[in-house]
Amino acid sequence: MRTLMLSLLLFPFIAMAQNAGIVSSGIQRTYMLQLPDSYNEDKDFPLILVLHGYYHENQGMPQYSGFDRFVDRDCIVAYPHGLREEKGINYFWNSGGGHVNNYGGIDDVSFIGHLIDTLSNEYAVDTERVFIVGHSNGGMMAYRLAMELSDKITAMANLAGSMMFDTIIPNHPVPILHIHGTADPTVRLTGSTDPYWPFLPINDVLNQWAEWNHSESEPDTLANTDAYQYLKWADSNGANPVMACFIKNQGHDWAAIIRSGWNISENIWSFFTTGKLLPYATGIENLSVADKMRIYYQNETGTLQLFYPEKTISQIRIFDLSGRRILFRNHPSNSVDVS
Repeated sequence: MRTLMLSLLLFPFIAMAQNAGIVSSGIQRTYMLQLPDSYNEDKDFPLILVLHGYYHENQGMPQYSGFDRFVDRDCIVAYPHGLREEKGINYFWNSGGGHVNNYGGIDDVSFIGHLIDTLSNEYAVDTERVFIVGHSNGGMMAYRLAMELSDKITAMANLAGSMMFDTIIPNHPVPILHIHGTADPTVRLTGSTDPYWPFLPINDVLNQWAEWNHSESEPDTLANTDAYQYLKWADSNGANPVMACFIKNQGHDWAAIIRSGWNISENIWSFFTTGKLLPYATGIENLSVADKMRIYYQNETGTLQLFYPEKTISQIRIFDLSGRRILFRNHPSNSVDVS
């Protein structure tokens, strides 16, 4: 009997992000823009900016990150491009430390600030809901932006990045979601003093943001299983949280964490829109079947829509974040009520 243990797992749909550009600090900068199918000028939409990691050109970032499928959500997604090294092939963000100081004339903070302003002027953007997402070097840049552009950024999510400095105090609290594989060999949890690429230990980063956001000094443990640990710092009203999601035994790669069963883009969206993470545990058994499945969560109805080859799934089990089983069903239909 095949058994499927699942969390909220979504498979990508094709979104047509269009290339565009602006001039910032006298330099031509480029980005891709993805408008939702529901876009119109009659209402304002949240804006998400997704920053690629070092060496990545951003052309594949929509699919790599999973935000390409957000074309069916009420949000605008932009994918800014870092600049290419003068004598190399790698693309980078000037996240503020180490060898990136050699790119002294590159002001990526101004570029992102200018891009937010441009998109807000040209499209129906809700300026009270502007979100930053970054991976690796892009995550380091996202932390810098949260410090220096806290008047423009509503919340930030970081995957596998750290801070390169903590000497600029943000003007306003910024809710933070930090996602990290505990076995990351590139941006280690313990930090680095390498002058070429220094960064702070992750615990120091989280504690610093908890202080800046006026949160309690000790986090609450929301979940701690064999697969993940969730921590949350917040003030007495639960505002401006700092949340840490440590995915156990996972490394640096965004796609690898998704394949492990933990859906990054959906959890980021849930954090941005509700301040919470999705109430489904990870764990997909039988990846050959999972690769052929599509699972979609209808937030309005609390229903999971399952799409899979006929007669391939005979049992489904759903667990909450603590590992407690909340649903068990033999021979499931294509619709499961989890409200």
